Amino acid sequence: MKFAKVLKYSAWFLTFFLAGCAGNRTTENPMGDSGCAECGEQGEIELEIFDEKGFVEINPKLLKMLDSKAILGSFPTQKMVADCPEDEKICHSFSEDAVDFDLAHFEDSLLEKRFPQMVHEQMLEGLRIPESDSAKIKAEMENLLKLSFADGEPLNSLAPWESRSDFSIAYSAFDRAVPAKLQNALSQIGKKYNVRYLSIPVTAQVQILPDLGRSGGFTWKSLWTLWDARQGKLLILSYNRFTAKTTSRIAPERGWAKPFADRLDSALNRDPSTIENH
Repeated sequence: MKFAKVLKYSAWFLTFFLAGCAGNRTTENPMGDSGCAECGEQGEIELEIFDEKGFVEINPKLLKMLDSKAILGSFPTQKMVADCPEDEKICHSFSEDAVDFDLAHFEDSLLEKRFPQMVHEQMLEGLRIPESDSAKIKAEMENLLKLSFADGEPLNSLAPWESRSDFSIAYSAFDRAVPAKLQNALSQIGKKYNVRYLSIPVTAQVQILPDLGRSGGFTWKSLWTLWDARQGKLLILSYNRFTAKTTSRIAPERGWAKPFADRLDSALNRDPSTIENH
């Protein structure tokens, strides 16, 4: 497990380094100082979160039956959007790859903390997925995201969760019925690559707002899911939308996924028996 993780970070780090200063961040200290002179002042990025909406769904039945020593496979974010005004200085370290690396780092850490006995594998070509399956798994995942899920909408639609996010974070404990085609697609991937559980970050959309707050800010919108692939059932879903503005002189040149990670941590560790469905 650890060897696979090292390989994964080696591949990601090369891309991340080429993207800009964000590559100077270590996986041990993703929010710490980096040594890039172009990034301006270094230090802890201080953010104020507002205009927040979110929805978390947890399947209490599946959690009770959780196989704590199973294999958990993590896919990269399926649709990443990173938007920044052209020629904006604080965006030289900002890219889709950089945000995906940031999200993947936090996700890996949280999943290993929440499920410490599970074998955690990366669903990447050359790791859990053979290089020869590269084109096939890409097509399979594209098809999976288009399959009907909640409210008759495809899995990659945010509409069902946006309509349910009436509060900063609304929680629901629910054993959701999954359409047969989606169940089968998840089950086939699980069987083929011998993984019981699958984490699939469906989308993450980040937009840099240079004039927001003291030193800039950004908007974040994402949908993250965790599945029992064997049963083709949803275990945990987290939809998050918020705006983050800086309250110090340190610009948001890294750590964009940190506020999301804080919320995912709460979702992963929430006891469904404490949730009151409305």
